[in-house]
Amino acid sequence: MLKANGLREVALGIESGSDRVLAGMDKRITAEMTEKVAARLLARGIGVKGYFILGYPGEEQADLDATVRHIHTLWNITDQYGSGRFRASVFEFRPYPGTPVWQRLTAAGYEPDALLAYSDVDLTAAGADESMRQRDEFNFSVGLQFGTVPLPTLRATLARLTREQHDRNRPGVVA
Repeated sequence: MLKANGLREVALGIESGSDRVLAGMDKRITAEMTEKVAARLLARGIGVKGYFILGYPGEEQADLDATVRHIHTLWNITDQYGSGRFRASVFEFRPYPGTPVWQRLTAAGYEPDALLAYSDVDLTAAGADESMRQRDEFNFSVGLQFGTVPLPTLRATLARLTREQHDRNRPGVVA
């Protein structure tokens, strides 16, 4: 009924493919749940835009790897149905005042001024990259490592996923 009335896409705050990180975020969902929901929407021709956060406090390499695998699984589900599409929108973690994670970070000794010291992040490494052009306004960071994954590794993963999504959006590419 929603599709018949014009629904084209649903945005979901999936955040992570790691159930451990999702529990730490108090999301009350699992990666498997997001796969089932996405599959149901995609099977009906409704697109899904999934938002993901890399570098959440306590995130480890295994958690980051689980998120990358989860995004690929969601792309594979899209390819399976051939209707609708899954778009991954990936960001570096930034704490926001008033949120529970902000409270935990400041209680752990992080200075509020440091948590608000947003700066631009160049994810293009070797100059302009078409996949990054529409992300410039979203590429900002506080420059702090909150998990165990080093920031350069985290950002390289973010850039790789963004490039993969960009490639999937090109005409003639299954997306």
